[in-house]
Amino acid sequence: MDERIHGLTMRDCAEIMSKDGELKAQHGEPAYKPLFQQYLAQRGIDENTWAHAWNGWWTRMESDPSGQLHAKFAMLQQELTMQAHFADVPDASQDAKEGVTLEMYAKIMAGIAGGKDAQAEIAANGLTWDQWQRAQAAWNQAMAEDVNHHLTTQYGQLYAKFTPGFQQQMQGQVAGIMAAEHARRENASMEDDEPDEDYTFEMAMQELSSPKPAVRWTAAHHVANFWDIGDRASDPRLDQAAKQAIDVMMECLERHDEFTVSDAESLAGDLFMFAAEGFLGDRADDVKHMMELCLGRAQDELAKRKAAFAPIANKAVPERVKLQSAIQDYTSLVDELTEKIAEWDDNLGEPQAAVASGGSAPSMGGAPASSGAIQPSGGGGFLDMLKSLPIIGNILRALGL
Repeated sequence: MDERIHGLTMRDCAEIMSKDGELKAQHGEPAYKPLFQQYLAQRGIDENTWAHAWNGWWTRMESDPSGQLHAKFAMLQQELTMQAHFADVPDASQDAKEGVTLEMYAKIMAGIAGGKDAQAEIAANGLTWDQWQRAQAAWNQAMAEDVNHHLTTQYGQLYAKFTPGFQQQMQGQVAGIMAAEHARRENASMEDDEPDEDYTFEMAMQELSSPKPAVRWTAAHHVANFWDIGDRASDPRLDQAAKQAIDVMMECLERHDEFTVSDAESLAGDLFMFAAEGFLGDRADDVKHMMELCLGRAQDELAKRKAAFAPIANKAVPERVKLQSAIQDYTSLVDELTEKIAEWDDNLGEPQAAVASGGSAPSMGGAPASSGAIQPSGGGGFLDMLKSLPIIGNILRALGL
C-alpha cells in the first residue's frame, strides 16, 4: 500500500510506532523523548506531522468496514515488533527435548493441525509415539514457564513457517474480528435514531435520564421542540425540562463521536434558540464557550478525515464512502457552529475570548498529541483482540502491553 497521508505510508506509521516503543523500552520515560524526536527529524518530519499522519491513517482504518486495513497494519506491527524487540533473542530452533527440536516440534504440530495423520507424521520424522508424547509434554511445560515469551514467540514463527498461507489466515482472522466490531458499532449507532410516531413530552422527559448518551441527546432535541411550540405560561414542566435538556446538550457538544455528529449539530441550533429567547440567563457565556470548544474539535476531526480521504479520492475502496459521509457530517457541524457563534456575537452580546483558530492539537484517540506516545484511538480493544491471536499475542504480552 503506497498511499500517503501527510506524506507517510501505512508502513511508515508502523515503523515510527515500532521505533517509539523500541526507544521507550531502551531508555524509559522521559529520556527517550528527545531520541524519538531526533529519529523523526532523521526521517524529515516533526511530531506535528507525525501526529496528523497517524490520526489520518487511524481514521481511515476505523472507516474500513471490511477490517482489512486494520489487519494489514497488524501484520506490519508484528513484523516490525519482531525486528525491534526479538532480534537479539538466542535462536532456540535446534534446542531439543526428548530428542525433538523446537523446529521439529513446530513442524509436526503444524502438519497435524493441517490435517495430516498424527501417527504417520510422527513416524515420518523418525519418532516413536511414546517419544513424541514425552517431547510434547516437555515442550508444553517449557513454554508454560517461558515468562518472557522467547520460546513461544519462536515456536509461533516456526509454526507459521510450516503452515502454508499462515500470514494470510491471520490477516483474515484479524480482518473478520475488526469487521464484526465495525458492524457492531454501526448497528449500535442506529439504535433509537427514529422516535415513535406518538412520541410524547413525557417520553422525552424520561429519556433525558437514559444511560445511553445518544438517547439522552435525542430526547434533549425533542424537549427543545416541545418547549418552542408549547404553552410555557400554563405548563411549568416545559421550562423545568428545558433546563435539564441544556445540561444534556452541553454534554453532547463535549462528548459526541463520529456517529453522533448530527446530534451535536441539532443541539447547537437548540442552544442558540434558547439564547435568542433569553432563556439561558447567566449560563449564556458558558454555553457559547462550549460551542467554541466544540467548533475547534470539529475542525480537527474534519481535517483528519480530509487527510485520510485525499489519497483514496479516486480509488475504489470501501472506506471511501464512509469517509466522504463523515466529511459531509463534520463540514455541516463546522458550518452550523461557525454561523451560530457569529450570530451570537452580532446579536446576543459581546463575544468572549475565542478558542484559538484551528482548535486543539491533533488528538490521539481523544488525548492531545503532546500527552505522550501516540497510540491508536480505541487502542485498548484492538490490543485485547490482538493478544488473543498466535504470535502477535505472544509479542504483545512479552512487551507488557
